[in-house]
Amino acid sequence: MRLLSRRLGPAAAAALLLGTGYFFGQVHTSPLAAQPAKSGVVPAAGIAPAEKPLPADKRVVAYVYGSTPITREEFGEYLIQQVGREKIRFFVNKKIIEAAAARQNIVITPQEVDAIIEQDCGKLGMNKDQFISNVIKGKYGQTVDEWREEVIRPRLLLQAMCKSQIQVDEGGLKEVYENLYGEKVVCRVILWAPDQKQEAFKRYDTIRKSEEAFDDAARSQLSSDLAARAGYVDPIGRHSGPGTAKIEEIAFRLKDGQLSEIIDTPGGLLVIKRVKSVPARTDVTFEQVRPALIKELTDRQIEQAIPKLFAKLNEEAHPLFVLPPKNETREEMEARSKRLLGVDPAALEKK
Repeated sequence: MRLLSRRLGPAAAAALLLGTGYFFGQVHTSPLAAQPAKSGVVPAAGIAPAEKPLPADKRVVAYVYGSTPITREEFGEYLIQQVGREKIRFFVNKKIIEAAAARQNIVITPQEVDAIIEQDCGKLGMNKDQFISNVIKGKYGQTVDEWREEVIRPRLLLQAMCKSQIQVDEGGLKEVYENLYGEKVVCRVILWAPDQKQEAFKRYDTIRKSEEAFDDAARSQLSSDLAARAGYVDPIGRHSGPGTAKIEEIAFRLKDGQLSEIIDTPGGLLVIKRVKSVPARTDVTFEQVRPALIKELTDRQIEQAIPKLFAKLNEEAHPLFVLPPKNETREEMEARSKRLLGVDPAALEKK
């Protein structure tokens, strides 16, 4: 399903990982725990605390009443209180990527960042103002500077580090060619959130028997993108990627007008209604589009390689969040406490 995320390719992969708080990483080359230990806190084994606190930043950001200074330290503390927990994971992850890239002497220029934004505009058929308004701000809630520094630049650094893993072969190119120019299936989709399982099964029989009921459900579903398109997704082809193999198999198995069973996916519960088949194109030969196929296959492989690479970098960096991220899981909280205190918090609860 080549929706917005598929059209943007690696950019969407980056944004999705950014949105889940998984994408970016580590301050300098040592964990955040390597700060002066607070009174009563024992650093985890192997983590040496700083010998003495860093001097407070007394640089001035503003004056009030003529000569009363407001320092960077004061302003920084204010910002940490306001948005620190929301941004700390992004900042730490960004540092992980930058540190890994620096070890490989990889540098990204502002011109390269601008070029990617222009490419993404072209893929979506938007001018730059539309892209900023509809995608950067509207869909992801980012400013242009945040998008450049928190999405595009780390994406380019990761792409550069992934190049050695890219393997373009004839088999892969032929699969991409079939995906883009082979037979496709037009489908409509209704998606329910993971916690709406009961609602999905309750409505299934009605939407299966009634076209009007299906149409109403498709136009009022939880996903605003799907609702705006009455559930229609871009035509489904074969070989879209490992994550869509099950969807492709079901879409091609259905008959026109037939509704699938309820499909359990990581993003929620899904039903697919097949509308019609679109024949393979015969006006475009493999050799005519070979250069474009090479680029497409490369982009797809990078899209799949980026999460794996960052998982490896994150494991190597082993970040410890002294300031807990807003979306910290219980497992992360327990691991952080264990490393800071040098003891499993569960053991303390038993005493």
